[in-house]
Amino acid sequence: MLWLLLLALTAEARPPTAQAGRTVMVQLFEWPWTAVAEECENYLGPKGFAAVQISPPTEHLRRPNQPWWERYQPVSHKLESRAGTEIELQEMLRRCRAAGVDVYADVVLNHMAGFIDGQGFSGTSFTHYEYPGLFSYDEFHHCGRNGNDDIRDFTSLYELLNCELLNLADLHTGLAPVQAKLATLLQRLLDLGVSGFRIDAAKHMSPEDMRGIFARVRGAFYVVQELIISPGEPVDVRSYLPLGDVNVFPYAYVVGEAFSRGDLGALTQLPGKMGVPSEAAVVFLENHDLERRPAEEPLLSFVKDRALYELGLAFVLTWPYGYPQLYSGYTFHDFDAGPPTGKDRYTLSPLTKGQCRAPWTCAHRAPGVAELVDFRNRTSAEFRATDVWQEGGFLAFGRGALGHVVINASRNARTLEVTTRLPSGTYANRYRVGAVQAQVAKGKLTLTLPPRTAFVTLAEDRL
Repeated sequence: MLWLLLLALTAEARPPTAQAGRTVMVQLFEWPWTAVAEECENYLGPKGFAAVQISPPTEHLRRPNQPWWERYQPVSHKLESRAGTEIELQEMLRRCRAAGVDVYADVVLNHMAGFIDGQGFSGTSFTHYEYPGLFSYDEFHHCGRNGNDDIRDFTSLYELLNCELLNLADLHTGLAPVQAKLATLLQRLLDLGVSGFRIDAAKHMSPEDMRGIFARVRGAFYVVQELIISPGEPVDVRSYLPLGDVNVFPYAYVVGEAFSRGDLGALTQLPGKMGVPSEAAVVFLENHDLERRPAEEPLLSFVKDRALYELGLAFVLTWPYGYPQLYSGYTFHDFDAGPPTGKDRYTLSPLTKGQCRAPWTCAHRAPGVAELVDFRNRTSAEFRATDVWQEGGFLAFGRGALGHVVINASRNARTLEVTTRLPSGTYANRYRVGAVQAQVAKGKLTLTLPPRTAFVTLAEDRL
């Protein structure tokens, strides 16, 4: 089949900066630097995570009630944010690196703040196109459309690249002085110990502009680009692939719909259905944008339906496509709600004596997740799906002779017999430790799988 051929031709998605044998990253959304350092040392490093993505480290807008989106409105390139000081950032980078965990910084290169005037977290005052000591009026786009320079026609490539998204002051990233200042920020972060970057709002910058910025930065670094592309938008994902990986947002919808409907047929069409090769794809079920989408959209949510979310995660972490990114945030009831903060306006730690506290979810610590991360790490040498069988809400596949996966997304129990390359014996289930076991004999794996659960095992899990 064509999709099997595509799988055979795709490489394992692991950035060159990550340690060999580590194949999964996590986004610790809004975690303060001291807590990220603690998590690297006590959980992410020991559990074999490749990297952690942190929220933007630059000085950001300061607004009443501290909404989450103020982090995405920079006002200077000072490395002072509600996540902590520059010294705390540097110490976190040192500790994570010592634990074997890379750090990818979320960076906003496309724009500055979206208000007529205001003040930043560490006291920097600004007006819409004047940021003292950094950018001035002529270094911003002024597209001359729609009466206020805002994007109105999202089918116009000109407006997407040159007008303002929600009044955010749009930097003229094609200008050499602007590119030099943005490159200086990236270089500074790399020199402090960052290994890579998540480029926010990448579709609002041309590939040529980003190439000009990156060319001014010394050394190797990992890049993943945020490309949220709606139907009808004239953005060619392929033109961004030479610059780095891309966030594959359609993946979350395809997986979400498959598990919500209890029909996993579409999952066997990856990666062809995504249009992004495995080695360039960053895949996820949830992030800070998706968790704020309308409830009726076919997305899996750790907070709204944890059991189905974790079943979907079993697929994400075992199917050989993309560089998986887990997500860990906090519960909220208001779209704008930011994380818990203290009287000093700094973000409070999610951890108390090493334990997660509400409203933080610590979803990456949920039971069974570490075992699934370990499965992906240990099967990376067989980055292909073998012996694939699919019917309705059932999907089974192997990772050569290294492991095997059976998923039941239906509401009915079923006894299954599927082809496997595992040696004969009895196998334990790492999706739910102590749960369903499977028997393997003469190349056949037999088990009875309850509704909405999975069986995930490695060759070394033979009892």
